[in-house]
Amino acid sequence: MKMKKPIVVLLAALVIMSSAACSQQQTGSESRPEDTGNVLIANPWVDCATLEDAARLAGFDIAIPGKFDGYPNRVIQAMERSMIQVMYYDGDPDAEDSSRIMVRKGLGSDDISGDYNEYSKKETVNMHGADVQLRGDNGLIYSAVWTWDGYSFAINADKGLSRETIADAIEEMITVAG
Repeated sequence: MKMKKPIVVLLAALVIMSSAACSQQQTGSESRPEDTGNVLIANPWVDCATLEDAARLAGFDIAIPGKFDGYPNRVIQAMERSMIQVMYYDGDPDAEDSSRIMVRKGLGSDDISGDYNEYSKKETVNMHGADVQLRGDNGLIYSAVWTWDGYSFAINADKGLSRETIADAIEEMITVAG
């Protein structure tokens, strides 16, 4: 009998220590970032040296405005069988303080602007045969979206553009494409 009591105490101590170790391990694993359920998504955009390279990747071409005053640097990207975007920058594309104007063309009729901001002014106007949704504030247009010939188009401007600049850009895109 004397032998059973120390064994029971020892077993009880082992059970308590093992449950404490398990609860510490569980708490530790819950705090690790890889266990939070977050999933990283690969960037689908591919940098392209030319518009022709982007067209091969996307499966269609794009007509873009020749230039935007004050935006001398350009980056061309494409998403395989889906979309082309050309970004014009007023400075170094990698600099955080650089503003951009983005021009996109994609398959279908969805809004491909990627601009989910709320603007005080929204209107749809006909520009060069296309019904264009213009969104902006304080007399500037920050986003223009339209469809043409089975494709969606968008122009987004970080600093906003005049209606005239937007109309000229859309004319270049539609005239060359059509």
